[in-house]
Amino acid sequence: MFGFTSLKPLLNPLLALRPTTFHAIWPSFPIAAMNPSSRFYAAKKKESKGGKKVPSPTQDNRSDFRPPEFDVTKMQSKMRICVDHLKQTLSTQITIGRANPALLDNVMVKVMVKKGSSSNSRSSSSGVSKGVPLSEIAQISTKDAHTLMVVLNDEDHIRFAEKSIRDANLGLNPLRLDGNTLKVTVPNSHTQKQRMYAEHREAMMKSISRLAQQHRNQIRDFRAHAKRDLKKLKIGFDEVRRREEKIQYETDMFMKEIDVLVESKKKEVSP
Repeated sequence: MFGFTSLKPLLNPLLALRPTTFHAIWPSFPIAAMNPSSRFYAAKKKESKGGKKVPSPTQDNRSDFRPPEFDVTKMQSKMRICVDHLKQTLSTQITIGRANPALLDNVMVKVMVKKGSSSNSRSSSSGVSKGVPLSEIAQISTKDAHTLMVVLNDEDHIRFAEKSIRDANLGLNPLRLDGNTLKVTVPNSHTQKQRMYAEHREAMMKSISRLAQQHRNQIRDFRAHAKRDLKKLKIGFDEVRRREEKIQYETDMFMKEIDVLVESKKKEVSP
């Protein structure tokens, strides 16, 4: 039987035909032999059981991606906690007619400093008095709603502290209990406001404004964080605008609450 090589000269006219045409004339002839340079590829891998394709390890599974949720109630909760904290701070730290250690913050005590000694980095020559804050030479605590306890670190300072509190124009009259302890009774609101000196009242006003500004900044931070979360969502422009308006509305409401708290507290402190 003749091989293909020996028959090739005789078949050259037929080999010039297109492979499909040649196959129609001679169906049993191996078409691959007409092009020795032909390459054979492995068959594709079969699908896994159930008809699902097995994803490539490097393939990014985009179908599992979900945009982050945006919930305005989360921002509302943070703002509510912020405003409630301001309300509690104003009612406990800045009080008129109630015992509060901060009431004695501006009381300066003139103590005698011996030669070569120092009192909290304040040195002086012998026989000269030096004014130091009461809170630096004593422990001040609240006994009840109308009583402060002042415990001096040095018994030698008690008479100076007693005089300084009495002369501070706060309407306070300290009572000496023992060698280093003073009992300070806080009078009612009306009496104390009438006798509170201008410097202390101004300091309380500044404290109210400072606390209010700190909490306003926190509200603005919560608003900015909510807007950043909103921008991460794949939603339309109109929907973004609608939610931004909701964020701003809630922010304005909490800001108004802060304003009301501040104005109320300033009226309470004012004479």
